Amino acid sequence: MLSYLPLQFGVLILLLITLFFISRNTINQLFFFLRRFFKNDKTVFSIISFIFFPGTTIHELAHFFAAIILFLRVRDIKVFPEWKDNHLKLGHVLYEKKDFLRGVLVGLAPLFVGLLFFLALFGWKLFPNQNVFLNILIVYLIFVISSTMFSSKQDLIDLIYIPPVLILIGGIIYVFDIKIDIVFRNDNLRQSVVAFLTQINFYLLLSLVIHITTTLAIKFFLKRKS
Repeated sequence: MLSYLPLQFGVLILLLITLFFISRNTINQLFFFLRRFFKNDKTVFSIISFIFFPGTTIHELAHFFAAIILFLRVRDIKVFPEWKDNHLKLGHVLYEKKDFLRGVLVGLAPLFVGLLFFLALFGWKLFPNQNVFLNILIVYLIFVISSTMFSSKQDLIDLIYIPPVLILIGGIIYVFDIKIDIVFRNDNLRQSVVAFLTQINFYLLLSLVIHITTTLAIKFFLKRKS
């Protein structure tokens, strides 16, 4: 069972990286698709913001509540999109930054919330189910949440501090010969972690399938119309 833990964790990282790039490509393909019907960029961006509005709302609220929980004062929050300087801004959360650790946690909050959403789907056995309309709604939510759970470059600016900190922690563990693997020697804990990662990976893979199917459908339509 111990060998499954690093395997599932590796699969998680691989799926997240792949989903990050695939979801960005899906949004771009959706933009080109809508441009075939609407020639005005503002109109196209407004439709896209409407499609992804539930995901955007969850994204910004994740930042907001993470900042509140970590005792960081929130200066401003916007979840409704606005057109400004010929660009569409989906939303933002401005908060008081005090240290890099809390900055990283706030920046990664939408990712954690997205993963918890997938875990909730599994735990509550919401998908798949006998209700066709509920299945369609959940597929839509999986699509928009998996598209918006990744943070922007501005959100992750504090990540530049992580490598030196990890090196420092690794050095301390090595010098003092700290046995960190003792945590996973408990069979129940290890099995729970593996089960958690397996469930998350299933919905990340499902998200990838939805994005790839959407992209292929759009490309097929555009090719037929060209």
